[in-house]
Amino acid sequence: MRTSFCIFSLTTLFLLSGTATAQKCGLEIAHQNRIKAAADPKGYAAKRINFARSNEYCEPEAYYDSVYSRETEHFQIFYTLGNNPHATFPEFIDSLAVALEDAYNFHTKTMGMRTPIGLDSTSHYMMHVKKGLYPVEVAEIDFLRDPLRVLGSAQCNGCYGITYPDLEDFHKSAIIIDNDFKFVPELSQTTSYIEKDGKTCSYPVSSETQYNKAHGFSYGDNWAKGIRITAFHELYHSIQLRYISLFEHWTYWIEPSATANEEIGVPSVDDYFVYISSFFSDLVRDPIYSLRSKGGPYGLNVLYLYLYKNVDKHFDREIWENFEKSPDMEFHNNLEKVLKKRDLSADSVFHDFATRLAFSGENTKTVDKKLWIWEDQPRWSAPVVKSGLYYNSYGKESPFYSGKDSYNDNRFEPDTALYSIRYYVNGEPNLEYFRGNASALIFKGNKTEIRKIANTGTIDAINKESFTADSIMWVFSRFATPKHIPEVLKDSTLRAYPVPWRGSGPLCFTPLPDTKNFIEIRSGRGELIMREQYTKTTHCISEDQIKGKLKPGVYRFRVGSSGKLQKFMVVY
Repeated sequence: MRTSFCIFSLTTLFLLSGTATAQKCGLEIAHQNRIKAAADPKGYAAKRINFARSNEYCEPEAYYDSVYSRETEHFQIFYTLGNNPHATFPEFIDSLAVALEDAYNFHTKTMGMRTPIGLDSTSHYMMHVKKGLYPVEVAEIDFLRDPLRVLGSAQCNGCYGITYPDLEDFHKSAIIIDNDFKFVPELSQTTSYIEKDGKTCSYPVSSETQYNKAHGFSYGDNWAKGIRITAFHELYHSIQLRYISLFEHWTYWIEPSATANEEIGVPSVDDYFVYISSFFSDLVRDPIYSLRSKGGPYGLNVLYLYLYKNVDKHFDREIWENFEKSPDMEFHNNLEKVLKKRDLSADSVFHDFATRLAFSGENTKTVDKKLWIWEDQPRWSAPVVKSGLYYNSYGKESPFYSGKDSYNDNRFEPDTALYSIRYYVNGEPNLEYFRGNASALIFKGNKTEIRKIANTGTIDAINKESFTADSIMWVFSRFATPKHIPEVLKDSTLRAYPVPWRGSGPLCFTPLPDTKNFIEIRSGRGELIMREQYTKTTHCISEDQIKGKLKPGVYRFRVGSSGKLQKFMVVY
């Protein structure tokens, strides 16, 4: 079995309320802080007052001299030079000016999105913006003039940039980009000083550097690359604000779509890699992690990349147009609407995505390149999977299923929730209660065969091949209208079992047709004793219920209220 299929732990997606981690978007930080403020408005107001009273810093103007402005066709960039915590250098601004225009053209012309609308004045340098230009400030994000207004907290502790809307008109916004891609750590902060007008003014030191894990370099040294991905990401947020108020109608699609546009617009940087391992880990770690999650799963950018390549390059424009019409619409409903317009089944598309996603990392080598989601997929983390074997409390493989006392040939029940994906390796799935789509990936040497599970008979055929396969990976997905996978019974005779029933365990009836929904149990003379509703092809009645209703003797049952009665015997 391939080692990539073993269960292993990965760094989970950073927790916004926990220890500081780099590679954050200021917009989501601000959103999380506003949630906290809404939950405790009095405490947040006190925090704002205490922050203002306890601030030992000098006036904001003491930390910079002249504010310079660079104008491009669509932007006005404000920045400072020299020796101060907000200072940058001319080459940084040159690079930013190009990156912003490239992002603007990509988002509005190539992708067909709306153009951003800028604020009339900026928050940090408090500069007036020329009409028709969009404002971008370059400053130390962890030391802003009014961080509570922009971030909802004193510091961001690891943000590349922040897009913030106008308080009166959310369609208008501005961007602040970090001046050096270094940040103030949440813990172990240090302080430095600057002399201004005879005063000694302190400020927090940005001692940690943003880091690109995909290629192993720091953005402090490779600032031009940090500029480009930040420009593409933050400008996309400003465009999203043209459709809805992001804070009032937050959707987890906000961050994945902006992150995916980084990759599409700037494919050489690959900053999005860091989120993919967390995405795979969350799929297994959290049994309810799905498209219904209310957080910000950045790793869902892979779904954007899949849809961009396989459905429509302009699908996201329709997503945001739908959000504009119905701001509180859940993303999965929005996506289903977009796919339906193209005569595509959301269930089928989502399962195809789940199947292709399984071919990440080393697994890409076993299939044709046309099945890859993205060119980078060989460098993505391998999917984290669950074992199809039941593990006992000692962590060892056991032939017993779910703690039951009988041998069950390593069967397992997929625990997929709505709008989610699950991967298992080996074992045999029990699909009695599963609703959704399923496939099996049969790994043999350097090739993989993909089998769509049409019915339970497909599983029987796959199990026969398992003896010659290196391993089998089971892919399960559930979307909007999941259905049971049809059951193919080896014995199609309607029957009760065990017969005779001897007073131990349940009494079951199978195979029950889906055209009806209840069975009748009658006495030998035809008197109705029980009417049992059923939803599956097999229905079982508990031991206590049988003993409470049926004395030893011969009984008959039938499906529905008419038709032939079948005999069974109760002995205890």
